[in-house]
Amino acid sequence: MSQESHFKDFLRWKDFGVWEKPTTLHQMVKGLNPLCGDEIIIYYCITEDNAIEILGLGGESCSICRAASGLLFKNKTKIQKDHFLSYLTERKNFLDGEDSLLFQDPEEISFYNILRSHPGRYRCGLLPWQTLAKLSEEKK
Repeated sequence: MSQESHFKDFLRWKDFGVWEKPTTLHQMVKGLNPLCGDEIIIYYCITEDNAIEILGLGGESCSICRAASGLLFKNKTKIQKDHFLSYLTERKNFLDGEDSLLFQDPEEISFYNILRSHPGRYRCGLLPWQTLAKLSEEKK
């Protein structure tokens, strides 16, 4: 598959996200990759059952980071804070060659399969999940 084809996929996956600050009451958490300057902002609210609901995305980042963020937004159904680290670990393990049963979205699996062949870009693809893990640590 060509690089151009991957880029089209990244753009499609990015479009799963709502890239704007919500107009409703919300909180936010920022993630930064200091090596390249990628920044992701996740706008969220805490639901009645103490889960996180992602309301929007922001920040300036590369197409890989934005694609990962779009996929996160697509699968945004209320995420339990105590699972953030396991979500991140599963994705890291997947990139290291271990298949995962935790995330079943074929689009996300395709994304991480592409990313496996670009180890220098792992941080770009993991930044949204690292940002959620940061939120989990802040709330303890």
